[in-house]
Amino acid sequence: MRFSTFQLLVWLFALSSPLVVLASHQVGGQIEMRAIGDVFGHFHITVTNYLEDGTRGAAIQQTTGVLGIFRQRDNVQMMSFTVRQTGTRVPIIYANEFCAAQRNLKFIVLTYEADIQLSPGNYNDTQGYYMSYQTRNRNAGINNISIPDQTGFTFYLEFPALVQNGQAFSNSSPHFGTINGEYVCIGDPFRLPFGGTDPDGDELRYSMVTPLNQQSTLTNAVSSGPYPDVTWLSGFGPDNAIPGSPPLSIDAQTGQLSVTATQLGLFVFAVKVEEYRNGIKIGEVRRDFQLLVIDCPPQTTPDPAVQILNMPKATKTTICQGDSAILKAAVDTSWNYQWRRDGINIPGATNPTLTVRLSGEYTLVVSQKVVCSKVGNSNILAITVIGNEAKVSTSGHLCATTGTVTLYATDDSNVTYQWYRDGQLLSSAPSVDSMKTNQPGKYWSVLTHKTLGCKANTDTATIARSTAVQAVIKSASGFNRICPNDSLRLDASGGISYNWQKDDTQVGSSSSQYVATEAATYVVIATDIFGCKGTSAPVEITQLAPVVVTFDSIPGVCGPNVPAYSLAGTPPGGEFAGPGVTGSEFSPKLAGIGNHTVTYTVKAAPECAGTVATRIAVVAPIPTIQLADSMTTYTGNTFTMNPVYTGNPNQFLWASATYLDSTTVANPTVRDIQKDITYTINVKNSTGCEAKDTIHITVYPRVYVPEAFSPNGDGLNDTWELFGIEAFPDAVVTIFNRWGEVIYSSGKGYTHPFDGTLNGTSLPVGLYAFTLHTVPQKPVIRGSLMLVR
Repeated sequence: MRFSTFQLLVWLFALSSPLVVLASHQVGGQIEMRAIGDVFGHFHITVTNYLEDGTRGAAIQQTTGVLGIFRQRDNVQMMSFTVRQTGTRVPIIYANEFCAAQRNLKFIVLTYEADIQLSPGNYNDTQGYYMSYQTRNRNAGINNISIPDQTGFTFYLEFPALVQNGQAFSNSSPHFGTINGEYVCIGDPFRLPFGGTDPDGDELRYSMVTPLNQQSTLTNAVSSGPYPDVTWLSGFGPDNAIPGSPPLSIDAQTGQLSVTATQLGLFVFAVKVEEYRNGIKIGEVRRDFQLLVIDCPPQTTPDPAVQILNMPKATKTTICQGDSAILKAAVDTSWNYQWRRDGINIPGATNPTLTVRLSGEYTLVVSQKVVCSKVGNSNILAITVIGNEAKVSTSGHLCATTGTVTLYATDDSNVTYQWYRDGQLLSSAPSVDSMKTNQPGKYWSVLTHKTLGCKANTDTATIARSTAVQAVIKSASGFNRICPNDSLRLDASGGISYNWQKDDTQVGSSSSQYVATEAATYVVIATDIFGCKGTSAPVEITQLAPVVVTFDSIPGVCGPNVPAYSLAGTPPGGEFAGPGVTGSEFSPKLAGIGNHTVTYTVKAAPECAGTVATRIAVVAPIPTIQLADSMTTYTGNTFTMNPVYTGNPNQFLWASATYLDSTTVANPTVRDIQKDITYTINVKNSTGCEAKDTIHITVYPRVYVPEAFSPNGDGLNDTWELFGIEAFPDAVVTIFNRWGEVIYSSGKGYTHPFDGTLNGTSLPVGLYAFTLHTVPQKPVIRGSLMLVR
């Protein structure tokens, strides 16, 4: 696709003006996590931010950020911490500054950093962890995502558990160098190194992914994942972030981006960098960035020719440390020059010549000074500096008394090696690039070039012994004895995994706890994060014998108002408990009426559960009898005695036995009574508490009915008295006048004798008929009475 001159001018204006106004926007970045190496779990965190360098960007961008760490399995937050800006804001270098300035391509690198200490014991989940940093916003001029100026960033990094299979798992995330300032010429093949290096030598795999939006609309918000993707516009996606033939893609092994763009615009993209060790994924980093595609004018592409001074035909050379090599190119005053080392622009290296003292592959990028044209790239000049950045790496660990460490120097087949410890030459060490040692100290190697004879020192590796592993066993109870019919938990400390031994035989698992169920001598071997071991002092655990507890019986008492009495149990020294118990005494008054559970508890040792014996202390109620003092009945009557009892009596004795069907029941039946009699009832409950009562029964042979009475108020025969009627509590008396009308009815029982009135009016003298119903089985008595005055 080619634009007209007018279209190009419109496009250049659109790119230059608005971006100044919106110059506070994020361009990209990533998180890095490097193991410091002094204390396990101590990490240096770096957040690299690429920003547009405008007045608002320089003034508004915050100097701190907040990161959160979360558990991968369930997104639980483990911690949050603050990173702070370090150093100055470094501009990204463009090979053609003229063209970059025309399009306002001024980016800066802003670095946030912090040191954090993670507890290995808290970071042992097999699914690993992740950290994130969220910020806003993106550039409004972005052409491949929806509402870019309202879309944020989530910087994202995954890392593995710090302890795996009981051993320390050391790891640092990939490291990424500064990104070159680049723009893409439409229609031309474009390449950009976007990969990194792994400090641990792990394999890195690269793939295109969708950039992440932020979870919250707040700056520096800390929230767990999963994090939302940005919203692609139609026709765009992770594998088509920059349309082209081919579109933007990344080399899965090297991390080099490539595209031959077919559309102008500003495009964001993201790369997932996965970290593999022994074929297993252990970590991941997301890198976010943006590239501008422009229409480069059809100018002649400069063709720089570079060489090593005094070596016009050589493309590589070796120099001694401290020496230098001069690289030079043809001089053209209309060209911009930008030297690169290992593909990265070298700050300030903008002259036709370059003096180098570091190893690397050097190239030169040239472009027209006053024309925004395509750039020209030189061939590669490889410079090797003997011992340049020569380093010593180590594997292994020195425990307090054991262990070996292997030291590795930078491998170079053209040099010989001399190893030193604490300034002394190790004459016995081989003159190769590695050696083993079991001694602490400061180690380095002197490299001597076999042809040039020059020497160089590596850096220094300090090897120290870790402190001795202090394995300790403590019992959960604080005592080294097992209670009867129980077990004892033993807790180990000093390591991250453990080996338990009972009487010199291995038992249990690698847990820090072991449950002892029998007497024995226990030892634990603790292993720390470095694999160093320590053995605890032997701990002898004894078994306490069971306790046989007896508790003397407790006598029952009648009522609470009796003296307190002593309780007795064996073996001595136990504890009595229950209602009414004080010390070794039981008080019926304090306990009150009832059946009370009283216990006697004896412990084999203070920390043990007690053996308990139980008794029931009975404070019985004293029985009571509710029985009338007397009653009346008639000859031949049969009825039941119904006293009301309290106090739970269960023994009954009646005297005398005459007329009774039983003398040992609570409610005997009196049968065919003939004469007056007195009965006594004696009761007793199960505790032996007693009570008695008496009733006298008067027996009337018949009812005496007077033939007349005189209700004249003289106090003699003023009412019609029926003598013996009280023997018939259900008797009914009815009186009629001479016309058969009822003038009196007693109801059950003759409780209100007839007084010769009807409704308060005196009845006339004369003869009146009556009926008397005594009991159902007897005939009705009929007769007449004379009312006289």
